[in-house]
Amino acid sequence: MNRIFACLLLLPVCLHADEFDPKDNTVVPGTRVGLIKPGMTLKDIGRAYGQQNLKFQKIPGADGEEVDGARLFPDTDRELLITWDPEKEKAQIVFDISIVGKAWKFDNGLRVGMTVEEVEKVNGKAFKISGFGWDYGGYANFEGGKLYGKVSVRFTPQMENLPDQICGEREIPSTDKVLRSVKPVVEAGISVFMR
Repeated sequence: MNRIFACLLLLPVCLHADEFDPKDNTVVPGTRVGLIKPGMTLKDIGRAYGQQNLKFQKIPGADGEEVDGARLFPDTDRELLITWDPEKEKAQIVFDISIVGKAWKFDNGLRVGMTVEEVEKVNGKAFKISGFGWDYGGYANFEGGKLYGKVSVRFTPQMENLPDQICGEREIPSTDKVLRSVKPVVEAGISVFMR
């Protein structure tokens, strides 16, 4: 019996260090954000990172709406915005995590400030971007690529007075010359889906 108990105590040592390192700032899209994995609740996150580091508040949502959520490590370079699944609101199961702090690093190289061409390499293929100048403008559609269903990325053009053909409710191929001429880059707040 004592031998079994001793083995159980040693079990965590046998597991990967990244599962227990609270300073791990690695983002693996579709798998984890630091210690946070799909199916975790906010209570689980509080146990992993300390309840004192979680601040419950309204988080910006679509169309100017606000949703219930939390900030982890508010006002630091490790800040995350966390929303939970509206269908499982009582359980507060994590739904999306928006990367705010610059300390978080994507294992695939994705980062704020990347160009369309650089994101194509990470995705493994070209993709589409919604036209600029409206609520959903600049969001990437990675359908069929490595990033599909794992992240939400929004691009911001680096020029003013955009041509009409890349504005409004339409999708533009990432290879489009006019789109590339306005030098869009990934803006802060890349969201990682935990669904």
